[in-house]
Amino acid sequence: MAILARYLQKEKGVKRVLILDYDVHAGNGTSDIFYSDPTVLFISVHQDPRTLFPGTGFVGQIGKGEGEGFNVNVPLPPGTSNETYFFALRETFVPLAKEFKPDVILANGGSDPHFADILGSLSLTVRGFFDLSKLIVRVAEEVCSGRVALLIGSGYNPTVLPACWYALVAGVAGVEKIDVADPSPPPVEPAWCRERVEATVKELRQTLKNYWACLR
Repeated sequence: MAILARYLQKEKGVKRVLILDYDVHAGNGTSDIFYSDPTVLFISVHQDPRTLFPGTGFVGQIGKGEGEGFNVNVPLPPGTSNETYFFALRETFVPLAKEFKPDVILANGGSDPHFADILGSLSLTVRGFFDLSKLIVRVAEEVCSGRVALLIGSGYNPTVLPACWYALVAGVAGVEKIDVADPSPPPVEPAWCRERVEATVKELRQTLKNYWACLR
């Protein structure tokens, strides 16, 4: 992901890159590479780092130097379902993309936020991945003339991985609907989960409001 971003900047005249990392793990490597770089807005939506490797990706990790405010972490509690996951995206990724106005959006992840993944504990469904991909495309169409690249490379349950990856590709390719299903019903989101995510979003807004008008 970092190599792609730098290649686009150095060889294709791209000035501003937005990276959305939706992998269940915090995108610590990409975050570290661009931690001081204001030309790359890095947004990582991931499972609470207190519960999963690599143990980083907290709201207070916002970048440093010229890149301060351009590193955005949205940690989610285990059990977060489609509805709450998309609430977090609408409150963070969408307004930040509109304000940052990137030349291209790069998205990175895979199937490990699925509820049946054997490493992660988020609760997205196959349909959730399809809607995620379509949301990324819609935002790209609004802010950067549809310039988007989707890199897929994670997932640890071979039973659900093909359907999730297909859903992601189908969404970015403009497929209107998909006919794939989850192997079983998703678990019910814990009652406290939405409240905790709303508190995280509030904390994020408070932390980053001096850098982004859309978060005030």
